[in-house]
Amino acid sequence: MLELAGEDDNFAAAEAQNAAEDVHVIAPGLATAKSIATSRISNLAYTHRVSAVLSQTSSSLPDLFNSIDNIQISPSGTIAVRARNVRKSTHIDTKQIERDIGTMFVDKGFPVDLTNPLHEIRVLFSDNICIVGRLVRTSSKSYVNRNPTKKPFFQPGSMDSVEARAIANLAGAGPNTILFDPMCGTGGILIEAALMGATVYGMDIQNKMAAGSNENLQYYSSTDFMILQGDAANFPISTKIDAILFDIPYGRQSKIAGYELDVLVNHTLVEAAQITSNVIVISDSFLGDLIQQTDWNLRRHFTRRVHKSLTRYIHILYK
Repeated sequence: MLELAGEDDNFAAAEAQNAAEDVHVIAPGLATAKSIATSRISNLAYTHRVSAVLSQTSSSLPDLFNSIDNIQISPSGTIAVRARNVRKSTHIDTKQIERDIGTMFVDKGFPVDLTNPLHEIRVLFSDNICIVGRLVRTSSKSYVNRNPTKKPFFQPGSMDSVEARAIANLAGAGPNTILFDPMCGTGGILIEAALMGATVYGMDIQNKMAAGSNENLQYYSSTDFMILQGDAANFPISTKIDAILFDIPYGRQSKIAGYELDVLVNHTLVEAAQITSNVIVISDSFLGDLIQQTDWNLRRHFTRRVHKSLTRYIHILYK
């Protein structure tokens, strides 16, 4: 059971696929997965907590209490019960639920410890669904310490670290993976990927940005990385890459280094096709027509509102 964060559950579920198998949104703020790599849970940006499912019922209290009665757990260690009205989608009195279900577990032989329990029982209500689970792990929030203004090198308009972490997960970042960002800017996405164990390569047309990205990577990561100054329409590397991702920084400018936007993206995708079969393109407009003119296929896309004058479009491509 995954407790999802953010406003777009489908985006959060897609990100969680880097840690879990067969993720499905079943109600607002909740998803289930067939299995999950516990070591990767803390890397997720838009998953708050992961629990092992003990029961799933309707939100009817008789159904819930009956399911608790039928849960078979050996009374080993202390417990605490936490009930949550996800997205405020029901009128359940969660405090009363915690007391009632806590009493039921005490009757099963469990001592209660509300401060440092061995088992945290999560009772989650969303719409007409209730899931009871035992907490496995809570995701890390360390990325908030890497927000753009806290980095050694900062430029206005940089992507925040939460979104950068999610996109790194969408790209499959992790140990034994290689990611390349040919328009790396300040290196935000590469930092998050490197901190998850990926080897990262970056490039930017502006020497200032390449140098700044290198400074940021050196500050945050000890993982192998390489940052170059160069043209995204002409890759200087031929190594096979697990995924290429880039956030187009040209939305408000008609030309960068002599290229029209559509020409630049087309050239970059042609280059990418030589060394990978997975690409993520981020832009401030939908690129469906442009992508159709290439050899790439659009697997899915997401719309992410940043503020009233900026919406990001995340395109996940495959060959």
